[in-house]
Amino acid sequence: MASNGKTVRLARIIPGVRTVMVPFDDDLINGPYAGLTDPVTRVREVALGGADAVLGFPRLLTQYTERGVRLPFVANLTASTVLGVHTRKVAVSSVERAIRHGCDGVAVHVNVSDRQEPDMLATLGAVAEDCERWGMPLLAIMYPRRAHNGTDDNYLELKEHDRDRYADLVRHCVRIAVEVGADVVKTQYTGDPESFASVTTASMGVPVIVAGGPRTSIREALSNAHGAIEAGATGVCFGRQTYNRTDITGFVRMLRSVVHDDLSPDEVLAGQPSVAAASGQ
Repeated sequence: MASNGKTVRLARIIPGVRTVMVPFDDDLINGPYAGLTDPVTRVREVALGGADAVLGFPRLLTQYTERGVRLPFVANLTASTVLGVHTRKVAVSSVERAIRHGCDGVAVHVNVSDRQEPDMLATLGAVAEDCERWGMPLLAIMYPRRAHNGTDDNYLELKEHDRDRYADLVRHCVRIAVEVGADVVKTQYTGDPESFASVTTASMGVPVIVAGGPRTSIREALSNAHGAIEAGATGVCFGRQTYNRTDITGFVRMLRSVVHDDLSPDEVLAGQPSVAAASGQ
């Protein structure tokens, strides 16, 4: 029964073989800023664009469902804020609570290499066991990240200057999640299809989706999505790249064209003349 439950719920989160997911959990982390001042309206906009699923905290699911929006939901069971120790993710909910709320999956965040990594891994393992018991898909958010000098070290300098070592770190993040029992892994894009192909290979068949990071130009965002898909990723989970734009619905449609239709950024932008002209902005 657990296996059947996971299969049914995973098919909602990943329809077919690909997914465009939008995370809205940053409002707990950073507060209700910019595109997250009204997250329910933003969910409606990504739904109109054809997003496949949303990642966030359960209250959001209740509110957008009450307003008539129907979109699969993955509940983040872990959290931290920038007002405390951001790299230390702690459990704030449970699989059973997610089931009561009608969620389609749950997520656990682990910052690999942080000094609090052992506690986060323990949480991931406990949730993986509960997910097996209840037939709930587990999305593991696995980032190479640690606390350093009072802020986050996301290994951006390593990514820029030693892509092979950075890819090795991301591969390790993914393999940890797979071995502990994740059904889907969200991680950082390494920057090019060649290095990221080694990451998807390391997943041993478990679907990998990529984070979007801070908002960039539309062209760069689409290029990262395209590179990840080309390297074997199952999809994207773009938050700030999505809800901080003026035309959220239009951007999600463009992402769908890349992820689901295998179009290149040039092909997508060619069909959006006004966007193409400003795609480097």
